[in-house]
This record gives sequence, C-alpha cells and structure tokens, in this order.
Amino acid sequence: MKFICTILLSFLLIQSVNAQKRTIVGYVKDTVTNAVIEFAGITNLYSNSTSISNRKGIFKIEVKENELLSIASVGYNFDTLWVRSDVLVKDTIIIFLKPLAKRLADVTVTTKSSLAKYQLDSIDRRKEFFKGKSDVKMPAVSIANSGIGVGINLDRFYKREKRKRAAIEMFDEIENQSYINYRFTPVLVNKYTNLSDTELVVFMQQYRPSYTWLRQHSNEEDLLYYINDKLKEYSKKKK
Repeated sequence: MKFICTILLSFLLIQSVNAQKRTIVGYVKDTVTNAVIEFAGITNLYSNSTSISNRKGIFKIEVKENELLSIASVGYNFDTLWVRSDVLVKDTIIIFLKPLAKRLADVTVTTKSSLAKYQLDSIDRRKEFFKGKSDVKMPAVSIANSGIGVGINLDRFYKREKRKRAAIEMFDEIENQSYINYRFTPVLVNKYTNLSDTELVVFMQQYRPSYTWLRQHSNEEDLLYYINDKLKEYSKKKK
C-alpha cells in the first residue's frame, strides 16, 4: 500500500511540476540573413501575455508545457511554437521568421499610409498561411519555419467545418498581434517618450495596448495621449 501511495504521490508531483509556469529564453532571427529581429512580439495564446524581443533579438516569456506561442514582427510571416517538454529543457531557443515578399507597389503605398502597408502584408501572410489549403485543411504535423515550432494538429481533432473555423480564428488572433505591432512601434514610442534600449522594451511590454482599443482609436493623436498617460504612470512607478 505504501509503495502504491509513493508511486501515486510521485506521479502527482510530476504533473504539478509540468503544470508550473517556467520562463523560456530565446532569439528571434531572419531566415534569410540570420540577423536578429528586434521588437518582435511573442504572445502566449493561452495566457495572452506578450514579450517583446530586445535590440539583440532576445526575449523571455512565461509558459506552461503544451501552450502555444505566436511570433509576429512587421514585415515577416508569423510563426508558431508548441511549448513541449523538449523546448522547456533548452537553455535558449532560436525562432526564425520568414520575411514577406517585397513588391514595387509597397514603395508607393507606404508613403500614403502605414496602415495600407499593414493591409498588404496581411494579404501576403494570409496567402502564405492558407497556401495549398483550399478547404483550410491543416497538415497532421506542421513544422514551423524555425524547425522548433509545431503547427496545430487540426486534422486529427476537428471535423472539416470546425477545422476551417479553428484555422481562421488562429490566423485572425495572430493578425491582431501583427496589427498592434504596426501601430505601437518602437519608433513611435521612442519619439514621444525618449525611452530607449531596455527601458523602451519594458515600457512597450508593460503598456502594450489591446487590439480592440487600437481599432477604436484609429489616429496617431489618440495613441499619443495613450502613450503620454502611460508614461506618467511608468515614471511614478520608477520613483
């Protein structure tokens, strides 16, 4: 009886450890140039917490085993990463993002509106995400660009219609993060706060606006007031 209790207790302890939050450290890099990507947004799609990669491309984020991370940066296709046990035991992980195709039309559009540039990039990401998936059929095991991430196994767990909705919902959720990246940029925040380096990353991480708020406040003046209010709050906390 004691032996059985000991085994049961050990099992429960292992399950408890696996369920605990852990902090993973990683780099975000460009698949073509191998250069680090700064100010990429790494979002835990389960907890909705977001980490921002610093100027060296380094990020830290709290996770639990079997949670899903999305990695998004302006001008890149997003990637996903299942947090499996083999990821948790690594000292450092490297995630590669594939740059979006550059088009001559982008040059004209970007002079008119950064939002228009976002819309073009979103179209490219949508084409890449649903490439060869006329019915939004996802592969049983989808290896992400990084070679570490594994895509969602929708074929195994969902019927066709549910699979479609799940794929579209995941795409839309990550696109929301991409939209935040386009509006809440390090250049803009630095311009209005004069924060730089580590302070800039910390500020952007702590006061990252929600997608809903940004859609409701579509002009830069609204964002300026938001940043100014949050800067006052940030300054008070530092004292």
